[in-house]
Amino acid sequence: MSAVIWMAIGLGALLLALFVYAFWIEPAWRLRIVRWHLAPPEWAGRPPVRIVVISDLHAGSPHISLKRVEKIVRRANGLAPDVAVLLGDYEAAHRWTFGKITKAEIIAKLAPFGGKLGRFAVLGNHDWWQDKPALEAQSACEAEKALHAEGIDLLDNEAVKIAQAGHDFWVVGLGDQRPYDEGPEGVGFDDLESAMAQVSDDAPVILLAHEPDLFPDVPRQCFLTLSGHTHGGQIRIGNMSPVIMVTENEHYSWGRYDHDGRSLIVSGGVGCSEYPVRLNMVPEITVIEISAPEAGDAPVTPESTLIDG
Repeated sequence: MSAVIWMAIGLGALLLALFVYAFWIEPAWRLRIVRWHLAPPEWAGRPPVRIVVISDLHAGSPHISLKRVEKIVRRANGLAPDVAVLLGDYEAAHRWTFGKITKAEIIAKLAPFGGKLGRFAVLGNHDWWQDKPALEAQSACEAEKALHAEGIDLLDNEAVKIAQAGHDFWVVGLGDQRPYDEGPEGVGFDDLESAMAQVSDDAPVILLAHEPDLFPDVPRQCFLTLSGHTHGGQIRIGNMSPVIMVTENEHYSWGRYDHDGRSLIVSGGVGCSEYPVRLNMVPEITVIEISAPEAGDAPVTPESTLIDG
């Protein structure tokens, strides 16, 4: 055979291997721990806090079976969280699934996930999109009912004060910003003003918001915002922008963003949306280590550890 034919065969084999990796191996079999370190001035004199985040699980076979959910929870608990966070979108949001599992079954598998100082959840856009009757009636959706049934604290425009060795802080959770798929300017269920009105002192605030769109508008007291929603774009080529992207989030696709003394960390999440593919955006459990500034400078780049998925 000629060199051209051999090159064509080699290219075909390479493309096939890439297809298998992106549509099966990375989304179904790989998992990493991504650690971010913050030492904000708000934390001066305070003991460290470790936040562990599971975001955008999108559970459903073949990629995220109930057995894999259990494994992810064991991995997350093994990181010894002080605060455990679930950032919404619990059920698969693409058509390439089989063996239907319910949100109640998924969230039951998430129930063992917990932290020493508390466990908190918010809802995502797909939790509403997949429950049209509840959306139309603006009543409790299936995910909300399942979270309540499992005793998981759902923060729906609510604030909770956390006591830690005499150094209190707040966790505020928002309702979803995009239940009607109207983009960042549309009307959502989020009410940041109402949620912040429940914060009764000047202690630091950690804000949970499924979508990162609102980051430029969060108050200064919210020194840290945690979001998901983007899946990091699911496909990234080198250090270039993500390939699959919600256009209004193109500035907040994955990682850490700092502005005006505030930080946003966007988790790459676990599952897939629309397309069952991940490439160079390995599913992740996200860890945020918060320490006092006097403990030393905190690196702004993450530590990423690949583990058995």
